[in-house]
Amino acid sequence: MENELLDILQRVLKQEHEVLASLGPDEDLIEYNLNSILVVELVVELESGFGIEIDDDDLLTENVSTLRRIADLVRKYQQINRIGG
Repeated sequence: MENELLDILQRVLKQEHEVLASLGPDEDLIEYNLNSILVVELVVELESGFGIEIDDDDLLTENVSTLRRIADLVRKYQQINRIGG
């Protein structure tokens, strides 16, 4: 999942892959130009890339502000899909 996340972040944040790969799991992506407009683009890319549908209630910058939070969000919706929710 990590490589897919980094590829998506590279496209959305327009940052070099090496820069993103060096991020810690809790490093704030706002420092790398994440803003409310890019949050929407990021969520669309996550949905497409991972075959999930993220509820509007989870369209918050805080839910995608770090690599760990993004991975947790994707896992949450992958789990919901497996359960059939």
